[in-house]
Amino acid sequence: MMRRNLLANKNIIVYTYLILISLLLFSPLLWTIFTSLKPTKEIYHTPITIFPHKVVLDQYRKTLWQMPDVATYFKNSVVITVVSTLLVTILSSLGGYAFGRMKFKGRGLFLSFIMLTITIPYAIYLIPVYIMENKVGLINTNFGLILPYVALNLPLAIFIMRGTFHEIPSEMEDAAIVDGCSPLQTWYKIMLPLSKGGVAAVMVLTYIAIWEEFTFAVTLMPDSAYQTLPVGIKFLKDEAQSWAYGTLSVVIVLYILPVAIIFLLLQKYLIKGMIEGALKG
Repeated sequence: MMRRNLLANKNIIVYTYLILISLLLFSPLLWTIFTSLKPTKEIYHTPITIFPHKVVLDQYRKTLWQMPDVATYFKNSVVITVVSTLLVTILSSLGGYAFGRMKFKGRGLFLSFIMLTITIPYAIYLIPVYIMENKVGLINTNFGLILPYVALNLPLAIFIMRGTFHEIPSEMEDAAIVDGCSPLQTWYKIMLPLSKGGVAAVMVLTYIAIWEEFTFAVTLMPDSAYQTLPVGIKFLKDEAQSWAYGTLSVVIVLYILPVAIIFLLLQKYLIKGMIEGALKG
């Protein structure tokens, strides 16, 4: 009985600690959400209140219907991020399958070169990429931003997928080959469905990295009509050139919402994929 009481008290302490840490970490996000639901007068009222006295959607109406640039930034971010993530996922699964399951001349050398690129800061590529895209006319185009995003995120994605495919029992692949499947059919019909964890990890990590990227977006998209949401946030100022906190809070909520949805949908496979791909790869 005494041991059970000690365990119960220990669990209470642990859960209390975790709740307090969670509230501390989520407090900026909660503050932003509450601010987006306040009337403009209440946002600038003193003393400052945490919870809205009256919940209204005026800030959302103003931002989404009276500020068309915000919708443009959001649309650009969605298109570029979704297309880039899909390309990285497909290409990395093909590359990971080749490096994880196939034997070919120079495999170790190619893999070492790919892993080497992970250690190089991505900002180093910015000037060469800008010069090349400026010469071929890719500045202010979605493809001009998608191309470097895919190239920058592909090495880590291949590393994760290689580890994921490497851990799949060879009997599954052998059975597909005996049934007459080509390497491409084996990858698509057998191996890919068994690598959900790695695919989820690649999709989440790539989506987050591209969605929040600023440096390449602001450099390769100087025209505001083509800029993404992280770049567009810096333009959200009022006529007095001060931060419009109501509008800013709404945009931040819109900025965080897609990432939160993706994480919640794929969290079941994310941890498993990270362990299989990153540690065992």
